[in-house]
Amino acid sequence: MRKVFKKATAVVAAAAMVMSMAGCGSKAATETTAAASEAAQGGEAAATEAATEAANVGGGESSLKGQNVRVVIGSTSTSGDSYMIADLVTRYLSKEMGFNGKVDAIGNAAALDEMQNAKGDGKTVMMFHDMTFLSVLFGSVDEQYSLENMTVGPRIGQNPGACFGAAAEKGWNNLSDVTKYLQDNPDATVSFNIESGATSHLAFVAYYLYVQETYGDEVAGRIKAIVGGTTAEKLQRLWDRNADVIYGDTSAFEQYTKDGVENQLKMTMFGSCGEVEGLEIDSMAKDGVTFDGEPFEFAKDFCMYFPKDMDASVLAEYEAAMKKVTEDPAFVADMQKLYYNALSADEVGVEASKEFIYNKREMCKALIEKAPSLDTLTQ
Repeated sequence: MRKVFKKATAVVAAAAMVMSMAGCGSKAATETTAAASEAAQGGEAAATEAATEAANVGGGESSLKGQNVRVVIGSTSTSGDSYMIADLVTRYLSKEMGFNGKVDAIGNAAALDEMQNAKGDGKTVMMFHDMTFLSVLFGSVDEQYSLENMTVGPRIGQNPGACFGAAAEKGWNNLSDVTKYLQDNPDATVSFNIESGATSHLAFVAYYLYVQETYGDEVAGRIKAIVGGTTAEKLQRLWDRNADVIYGDTSAFEQYTKDGVENQLKMTMFGSCGEVEGLEIDSMAKDGVTFDGEPFEFAKDFCMYFPKDMDASVLAEYEAAMKKVTEDPAFVADMQKLYYNALSADEVGVEASKEFIYNKREMCKALIEKAPSLDTLTQ
């Protein structure tokens, strides 16, 4: 099963989206001009037809054409990956389907509530990552918000960019280096600053369980957790040498890996949850980390979700549109600028998306059930 950024992210993403919009606009202008010219030569009937075609350029066709569509996300941030990918996809879908889409960053609980209360007419969409179902598995929201009580729509992309980071002076370039350090220094511990109930939680316990299974409790028992903190707080702990390893997005870490960074701040990145195009970084799977005998990959998978009683014909329109969007070279390029992975048309199909998301939930459930409580691993 194929599984699985901060201030800098917002700047890069905004630039990418402006470029995307500009590219779409110039194409529309060219096509509209051509249509108008043809109309002028063909008389009144041709003019009417051309005007209609021109109105549809960049406007798309669907039962939602001209309608307002609210896209809710499970985050309140307008600078993180959840907003960036939802906004990018919404721009392209708005063009393809002809609706007026707007992203509303309302937070996970509120977004899940919308899926319980909104009409299944396609005018309310949730776009979010794995916390859609992880929040249920971790018990932070009620079972009523489970996948069974909503409709899984097309997947929209991946962010594989979360990873571990350590002070460069440690000389750790992958998780294997961390494990070897523990083996060679039997009195040493290594502290990982992570967040409870998030992607970092799962990545951390997957590594812990792998070490426990491969090298035993003597080594795994010296892997410790420091729980909580924003990316900025984690970085400060690393710089103060109060944490050995931290977890965050590659976009927040990358600037501190470059030549010329002072030694106290300089760091290495490793153990990403998936392959990150454009960056030389070993993923957990590439480094040999496994769970239940399979390479552990855990990129953030973003997907559309709809109310349980979603209109099947409108869902099919979203599916068809997303298949076109994900094969648009401009969309793929915009995703790559943000270090996100675009998917194939087959991968964004509704049935394929549902199977993928449900399978991933089962893997996460098994990992959570097998993992020790963070309380027992806290330093």
